[in-house]
Amino acid sequence: MLFSYIKKPTVYISVIVIAAGIAGYFAVGSSKGVAGEIVTATTGAISDEVFITGTVEAAHKVSLSFDRAGSVRALPYPVGATVQAGSVIASLKNETEQASVAESKASVAIEEANLAKILQGTREEELRLKESEKRQAEVSLQNSTSKTLSILTDVYSASEEAVNRYADPFFSNDDTEVPRLTYRSGTQEAYDAERDRLKAGTSVKNIQKAVQKGDDSIPVLEQAVTDARVAQNLFVTLGLTLRDGSSLDATTLADYRSRVTSARSALTTAISSAQDQVNSLRNAAAELDRVSHTLELARAKATPETVRGAEQTVLQARAKLRSAEASLEKTFIRAPFSGQISSKHTEIGETVSSGSPVMEFLGTSAYTIEANVPEADITKIAQGDSAEVTLDAYGDNFTFPARVIEIEPASTEIEGVSTYKTTFSIENVTKGIRSGMTANITVKKLLKENALVIPVRAVSTEGGVSFVLLSLPDGTTRKTEVSLGSRNNAREIEVLKGVREGDTVVIPAAK
Repeated sequence: MLFSYIKKPTVYISVIVIAAGIAGYFAVGSSKGVAGEIVTATTGAISDEVFITGTVEAAHKVSLSFDRAGSVRALPYPVGATVQAGSVIASLKNETEQASVAESKASVAIEEANLAKILQGTREEELRLKESEKRQAEVSLQNSTSKTLSILTDVYSASEEAVNRYADPFFSNDDTEVPRLTYRSGTQEAYDAERDRLKAGTSVKNIQKAVQKGDDSIPVLEQAVTDARVAQNLFVTLGLTLRDGSSLDATTLADYRSRVTSARSALTTAISSAQDQVNSLRNAAAELDRVSHTLELARAKATPETVRGAEQTVLQARAKLRSAEASLEKTFIRAPFSGQISSKHTEIGETVSSGSPVMEFLGTSAYTIEANVPEADITKIAQGDSAEVTLDAYGDNFTFPARVIEIEPASTEIEGVSTYKTTFSIENVTKGIRSGMTANITVKKLLKENALVIPVRAVSTEGGVSFVLLSLPDGTTRKTEVSLGSRNNAREIEVLKGVREGDTVVIPAAK
């Protein structure tokens, strides 16, 4: 009965009309008076913004140290003082260097007087005196030369003990071509330490060969100093590996640091002794050369060549004076540029070694910002990009222009997130900026111009397909599928297909 009833034509037509109406309703999604905000699809630029926080640093900052060891004599400026370039901001006790300068000045005066005498001629008693001076100079050079081998042996002993005894616990396979650091691997510092251990081993053997040959010449002693510095550099590198002692227990860390300090001290002493011996030999040889020339000039007639020789001796004396003045200058630290003393690591009366940091010095004319950019944002930033900076000290209403000047290629993990150290240069420096201030940085990148955009809130998703509600002229709405492109910050999104410029879409009211 029911089947036969459905077969009737009138029933067919009614069912089809009802089904079509239902399908049309869901396909068009028409309704009137849909609650929500109506907006118009417009074209505009799509940009991406990266927000990061960093710290202001002085663009020019240096750790200052003396070129030689000594006792600190003066620190004339307090921390925070601003000084001009070239100002003496620290000095060592330098009585010896001052005496050397005075002596060199006297030598210059003597040689200039000798030149004047040559021009006047030489008396017999003066000749005998100059012969005696030459014999004295020969004995002095011989005495200096006799000490060279002993000092060379001391350099070898200090280098050998440092590399083969003090550095022994730091490495495995230490006397092979592939020494390995025992407590750290895979880092640049570990590679540097292993490389320096290999170099230091070779340098010690070079010094040993020189001792065995018994060569007491100045070049051999100078080469020994160079080799000893290679060994010394090993312990500088090892010291860097001990800055973070998390992989070593406290006792071992203290022992290793003590070994580094002892080795560096012993090598510094040996190197200083060898350098003093080189200077002694050179001075003795120079003195012998001087008196020999003086004697020759005294015996010879005052020919043009003799006069020129005396003039050259004067020039040599003046060169020694400049050398003495240079040695004196090493007892001073001068401001490398106009700036500010940010901190001190020593006090008056303390003994410092060569290369040990004495103070930190900051420039006050340029500043940078260092920030750690997460890996999710680093691809959005490139060197040369411009940025806007606000400082917590000034608030959000005052901005500084900045530019990306460096992005480190290696990542640093911070709280489980890979970040990349990025440096920005502040392009409008004011006197109110200080190192250490917190900076808030915004980097904007233009992705596309003339893109069709609508609010993100106008888009809904069903089954992985995105839709919007188009508002039609008759007051109804139509549910329309859309293809989406780039996001324009967190508020707008690009529409690639489904909506045209000028179309109005509905942002449904929040439920």
